[in-house]
Amino acid sequence: MKTAPQTRVVMIIIDAMPHRFVSDALTPHLWKQVRSGGRAARGATSLPVSVTYANHAAFVTGADPVHTGVYGNHTWIEGDGWVPAPKAGPRAQTLFDRVANAGGRSVLIVGDHKLVAQMGGEAATEVWPPGGWIPEGTTRCEFGYPADVAVVAATRAASLDADFVVLHLNQPDTTSHLYGPDSEEALAQYRATDEAYGMLVDELADRWADTILITVSDHDQEAITDLVPIELVEALAPFGHLDVVHEGTAALVHGLLGDAEHAAILAVDGVESLELIGPDVWMVWTIAGRSFGTTPIPIHGQHGSPRCRTQLAIVSGAHARVPAIVEFVTTKPVSVLHWAPLIAEALDLEPLP
Repeated sequence: MKTAPQTRVVMIIIDAMPHRFVSDALTPHLWKQVRSGGRAARGATSLPVSVTYANHAAFVTGADPVHTGVYGNHTWIEGDGWVPAPKAGPRAQTLFDRVANAGGRSVLIVGDHKLVAQMGGEAATEVWPPGGWIPEGTTRCEFGYPADVAVVAATRAASLDADFVVLHLNQPDTTSHLYGPDSEEALAQYRATDEAYGMLVDELADRWADTILITVSDHDQEAITDLVPIELVEALAPFGHLDVVHEGTAALVHGLLGDAEHAAILAVDGVESLELIGPDVWMVWTIAGRSFGTTPIPIHGQHGSPRCRTQLAIVSGAHARVPAIVEFVTTKPVSVLHWAPLIAEALDLEPLP
C-alpha cells in the first residue's frame, strides 16, 4: 500500500454508548480523547434505521443501503426478502478487503461475534472471535455476547502492529436494553465500559505517534415505558404484497404503498410516522416509549427510530493527519458514511467508488 508504514488507523466502536453521556465525570477516558483531539459537538448521524448491523457495515464500507440492501439488522435480497444482515454480509468492498489488496495488515476484535460476518471481517489479518465463534470459557454478558473484559483480553493478546484496527465493546447496548439507557445500571455500565476503553487506548501507546484514533458508537437508545409491543407484521398481514420486519423502535416495510397501505400503517396504535428510505423500502417508527414486536424478556431500552441516530464521533492520536480530521468532524455535519472514505484517504488507499 502507498501509505508510509508508520500510519495506523484505529477505530474503537462502543455499541449504544450515548454521545450525551460523555463527560469528564462519567467517562474520563473518553473525555481525555475529546480534550486531546476533538469531537463532533452534536455527534455524528447514523443510517436512518438506528441499529447495529447496518451501521457497522457502513463504518467499513462507506456504502449506502440503497446500494447494499443493508437497511437495518436485516438485508433486502430480491427473491429471498428480508434476511438477517450477518447472513448476507456487507455486500460491498470493505476496508479490510482494501487493506489486504494493498498488501497491508488489519485486525478486527469485536464484542458481538456476528459482526465478524457483518463487517466482512474474514478478510482481516487477525480476527477475534476466530471465525465469528466465541471460544469456550469466554466471559459473556447477559445476552451471551463477549463481555468487555473479554475484548480487552483479546486485544492484549493480539498484534496491533497493523495499518487498520477495529475494536468493539458491546456491553452498553446489553445493559441499556435490559434496564433503559438512562437507568442507574446503564450509567454504571458506561463508567465500566469507559474503563475498558481506557485499557484499549493503553494498548496503542507504543505507536501513539503513528496513530489516528477514531472513537464512535453505532446508535443511541431510548427508554421503553409501555412494554406492550406493536405488532406491525400482524397489522399489515392483510396486505400480502408487503414484506415487514421489526427493528426495535423502527420497522422496515418493502413494497408499493398506496393510500390504503399508508392509512393502515398510520392507523396502528403507537406508530408515529413513516419515510421512504430506498426503492420500495419504507421505515416506520413508533411514538416515544413504544417498540415493535415481541421479546422473550422485558426490554426497557431499544433503538431503531430517528430519535436514536446520534453517534459518538471523537478523533484523537498523534499522527500528523489528526488535526485535519479533527477539523472535519468539528466543523461539518458527520455521518456514519464519512468514516470509510476518511480512513481510506488516511491510509493512502484508492478512493472509494
